[in-house]
Amino acid sequence: MAKKVLNNPSPDVLMNSMRSIGYSFKTAVADIIDNSISAHATEVRIYTPINDDLFVSFFDNGEGMDRNELLNAMKYGSNRDDYGENDLGRFGLGLKSASLSQCKKLTVVSKKNGSISAFCWDLDSVLNSKTWDCLELDAGEINQLPTIDTLKEAKQGTLVVWQNFDIIYKKSGGHVREALSEEVEETEKHLSLVFHRFINRPFNQLKIYINDDRIVGFDPFLEDHPKTDSQKPSIIKCEGADIKIQQFILPHMNDLSNSDIDRLGGDDMLRNGQGFYIYRNDRLIIFGTWFRLASSNLSSELFKYGRIKVDIPNVLDDIWDIDIKKQNATIPKQILLSLKKAVSNVRTRSKDKSAKRAKLKLEKDDSKIWNKNLNRDEKEVFFINCDSKFVKNFVDGFADSDKAKIIRFLEIISSTVPYDDIYNSMCNRALEQGESPEGFESSILEGINQFNYLKAILQLPNDKVFEVLKTYQPFDNDEIFEAIKERINNER
Repeated sequence: MAKKVLNNPSPDVLMNSMRSIGYSFKTAVADIIDNSISAHATEVRIYTPINDDLFVSFFDNGEGMDRNELLNAMKYGSNRDDYGENDLGRFGLGLKSASLSQCKKLTVVSKKNGSISAFCWDLDSVLNSKTWDCLELDAGEINQLPTIDTLKEAKQGTLVVWQNFDIIYKKSGGHVREALSEEVEETEKHLSLVFHRFINRPFNQLKIYINDDRIVGFDPFLEDHPKTDSQKPSIIKCEGADIKIQQFILPHMNDLSNSDIDRLGGDDMLRNGQGFYIYRNDRLIIFGTWFRLASSNLSSELFKYGRIKVDIPNVLDDIWDIDIKKQNATIPKQILLSLKKAVSNVRTRSKDKSAKRAKLKLEKDDSKIWNKNLNRDEKEVFFINCDSKFVKNFVDGFADSDKAKIIRFLEIISSTVPYDDIYNSMCNRALEQGESPEGFESSILEGINQFNYLKAILQLPNDKVFEVLKTYQPFDNDEIFEAIKERINNER
């Protein structure tokens, strides 16, 4: 018969390895706030260094913990008998693993029933002793902690303090303060989105402050906007629990004010925030992905207005494969078909909204080089207009035997326009780019040739010829036209 052999993990190895499970600064901060919410806090204050004392601290006005409760909370794999359906924690690791992924010294101080207790995990101490020794702070040591007065003045609550930022020190080349400032700026946006339901709810709002500045919650669905297209929520039963799904199509960007875009989270969120928003007990877990339920070769610009909100209870954590960091999940097979239908519907509606606002009118304008028409599949296509004044003047400069060849060549160019490549490139271009210097110079030289050609045919004064020239593309561009005019006037 097999016998039991005690085989405890090495604390120094385990604690050090747990630092590398993939937390970023912003996701680690979010994990700390999860604990505050579970403690029924209505206020969280985040403090970052304003002098040479490098630290980040988190105060919440939640229920607080007595000495035994705090010691248990500092245990790796802390156990609780009172986990409820609204708790945001799961593994009993978040406080420790999130904090020590960013620093080497974690101190937690809590106040309950007028009594203050404090424990500290100092990674250097554990690495030296190779024992699970959690340091209990005395009153003098507690009073030396940064921002401790915030907790002492409160009726109850908890203070978490991060110190000794070894990883950030290495990554920033010693510029810890500057690196922390950048991290905090990105973290503010992350918290505004991840906890937007708690921040924006009408009652018992969660107030989050960073250095006394209150965070404003985003609204990725713009639910109160009059032109947001939202469908009624649907309920899917899974393992005896309810999963709620709701589809949204955002207003077209032309219907959005700057304030609306700010509430969404900025221009990047308008474009890249399409897809699923998975909430676990009102806390946003994953957002901005289609979970590979839609073709990846379709331009994201067409579907940027589509959002699907999914609410799951924490009793379904296992089948969703929610990880420790609460950053990743896998769609259960039981609801895969339902979500695929939702994706198809919302992407079609988003595409229709994009296409409707961008729909081109068929036109035939001989002042333009490029015109539009319908092909045999009733799709709009662009073509070089060989009847345009510019093209006709150009072709007329060749012998009759060459004109047909040039026309056929232009028709071939029209038939091989790479629409998808051009569209995707334009959608992904961060900044609109102007004409290249080579193209600008070529337009000027050709404009001079066209001017001379028109002058010889029309026999009109220069100002009249310039008026005719400006009706052609690309000479209707003010910058190109003025450059042509200047060159011609300087030559005469």
